[in-house]
Order: sequence, then C-alpha cells, then structure tokens
Amino acid sequence: MLTNTLMLVRSHPQDMAREDEFNEWYTGNHVPDVLHAPGLKAALRYKLAVTQIGEVPPYLALYYIDNDDATDANNGMMAYLNAPDAKRMVMPAATGQGEDWEIHGEGGGTRPGGLISVDTWAYYTKTLEVGENDVSPENAAKGLLVTYTAPAADADVDALNKWYDWHMNDIVTTPGIRGGTRYKLASLNAGAATEFAGIFEFDTDDVEKVAADLGQTLATAPSGGIPTTESGVPALDIFGFAFYKLESAPTKVHTLLP
Repeated sequence: MLTNTLMLVRSHPQDMAREDEFNEWYTGNHVPDVLHAPGLKAALRYKLAVTQIGEVPPYLALYYIDNDDATDANNGMMAYLNAPDAKRMVMPAATGQGEDWEIHGEGGGTRPGGLISVDTWAYYTKTLEVGENDVSPENAAKGLLVTYTAPAADADVDALNKWYDWHMNDIVTTPGIRGGTRYKLASLNAGAATEFAGIFEFDTDDVEKVAADLGQTLATAPSGGIPTTESGVPALDIFGFAFYKLESAPTKVHTLLP
C-alpha cells in the first residue's frame, strides 16, 4: 500500500534551452536532498508524453510521505528545507531576470525565481487505492496516466465519488495499467492545483498503446460515462488528462554535489 500523503509538484524549465541542466539538478541533487526530510519514503519524476485534455506542465514529481497529517508533513518539510545542508545545491539561476514566487503556509514567503518554474506544489490525501502500485526505485511505474479533476458546481459529490471509485476499478482492467490511486487536495503551497488527482501506474512505457487500449476499456466499462448533474452537464470537471513517461527514480544518494 502507498502512503496516505502525497506531495505533488509540477514544474517546467524557465529556459527550455537549459532542460538538461534542469534535470541534472532536479534528479541529481534536489530530490535526493528532499528524500532526507522527515517521513519521505520515495520520490519519482515523470515527463509529459501525451496530453488529451487541458494544458499540463511538462514535469511531474511525486513524493510519498509517511505522515497521515498533511499539515504536519508540510511543516516538517519546510523546517528541513529552511535549514542549511552542506550537500544542498541552490536552484540554478534563471536565464536573465527570473520571477519571484510565493510559498503559502508556515515557513513559506517569497522566493527568488530560478531555472525551475513551479506550477504546482501541493499536498494530497489518498482516498482510494486499487490494483498493484509500487513506487520503489527498482519497480517504479514506467508510465502514468494522471487526471486532474474537480466536481462540477452543482454535482452530487457523494454520488460522483461513488461512481469514480467504480470507474477506477474499470480503468485498471486495461492492459498495461497495474494500479491506481485517487487523492484529494489537502493543502497548496504554490501555484494552482485541482481538488482531486488520479494517478494510474503502467508497467510499460508505451503510453500511446495504453491510451488506445484505455479508450476501448472505457467504451464498454460497466461504470459507464461520467454522471450528469440535474442540469444535464457532466458532474466532473476535467482540467487535465495526461500521460507521462518515467524520467528518473532517484534515491537518497546525491549524484550531483556542490
């Protein structure tokens, strides 16, 4: 079983010409550093492969935290990041003038912008896990489907959630999808986030084939299509429906040091 708390970070290079540098710092120093924070069990990085709905940032980092209290987990994270560490490299500077960004919550404040532009830094709480999920570096999912959603304004949320749980069980019958987890937003540190995120793990990096097979699954799924509200509109707003490929599965061992 996965941890109940997920820290989800979406980002993009401030300068796409320096994407290699972005990835070297992120995988080689930043994630190994964060993995030393209290309660951190695992972290994985993914790169966007295909977007079917919405505009989605190109990079996704998932941090699995062994602390059921998202607020306490964030406080521990901020205290750790605000303390000096000899192995920690500062974020590479932006090309030209970077834009400052705001971190909400305790220990936050305004930070100078650098090469990494943060689109989302949020904590989520697990609401349902189905299938076989594994976030260890040795068996990390080779690909993902991530859905970014929220109930429509006049949706029956209880009925919608009951349908979504059924819907998730249908999704994981698709060849290549080994498991899935749904999360509800607990707190937002920076950027923007949707109320729910669904993360479905693949045992293949052929995300195009999984996407095609998923289409066939959903066409005949027992759960059917998205329920509608009394006004006849979909009860679920979808802000992102995106497929990713594994970028890296870092450990606590730094491969890039000051």
